[in-house]
Amino acid sequence: MKKVILSALVSIAYTLPVWAQDLPPADAKAGECYAKVLVPATYESTPENIEIQPALVKTEKVAAVYEDVEKRVLIQDESFELETIPAVFETVSETVLIQPERIVKNIIPATYRTESKQILISPARVVWKPGRGSHEKIDSATGEIMCRVEIPAKYETVSQQIIDQPSSTQEDVIPAKYMTIERRTMTTPPTATKNIIPAKYKIITVKELISAESFKEVVIPAKYSTISKRSLVTAEAVKWRQIMCETNTTPRFVMKLQKALVVSGYSIGTQPNGNFGPATKAAIAKFQLANNLPTGGLTLSTVRKLGL
Repeated sequence: MKKVILSALVSIAYTLPVWAQDLPPADAKAGECYAKVLVPATYESTPENIEIQPALVKTEKVAAVYEDVEKRVLIQDESFELETIPAVFETVSETVLIQPERIVKNIIPATYRTESKQILISPARVVWKPGRGSHEKIDSATGEIMCRVEIPAKYETVSQQIIDQPSSTQEDVIPAKYMTIERRTMTTPPTATKNIIPAKYKIITVKELISAESFKEVVIPAKYSTISKRSLVTAEAVKWRQIMCETNTTPRFVMKLQKALVVSGYSIGTQPNGNFGPATKAAIAKFQLANNLPTGGLTLSTVRKLGL
């Protein structure tokens, strides 16, 4: 009879997945129970700055400065008055510069275009997920069938501005301004006794350049955007964990367990009764997932988390 049982166990072992054929820890003590449980992968999120607009150099124009200046202009020469034959004069027109020619520079702004690129947020990974087959229970230790499933990478599209054409300057010439004045000039002096007639002057206002037009460069800093990048810290694994099983789980302990689950907000379908049924197992699985604990059975870490 013992040979038949041993042969059946060997036959079942060869049908299990490779990870299910590993033996529990060799230093396990009498009365301890172990089960294969899924230890979830752990991740960490780190902020990452990406440039969405490069630093720019903007050219600003500083206008020229002029000052109004009064200028004394001769409008009639000194003359002589003759007592007998008066002098002969003629009127002469003269052009006087009141504002010099200047060059004005105008800024033609830079043009931009928007480009989009994809940033890797979470790399592709492969995880274990429960599967189903023709048999729901393989042996007395576990009835789970695990399938390896690929989770695709996640990307985020980020837009950034690129300089299409840099800024430039254009020069415009503003012509000088002049004023025409008239003055009398003696062409024939008097031939008799002469009396001096003083010259006459006119005060006019002209614009004189104090500081020429100039340009200065202003640096506009680059713009950045912070994204959260998720990276793998420890990979998902299936490991042996000490659990509470039929050998070391009494109805009294199960009732304490059920009360702890109810207090934590997990329904077991009925009042605590010491029966380790499907509703209690389902409540344990939900508690493990919510607290990031290994799943696959009633582990000691779950018992300790419940305060038992």
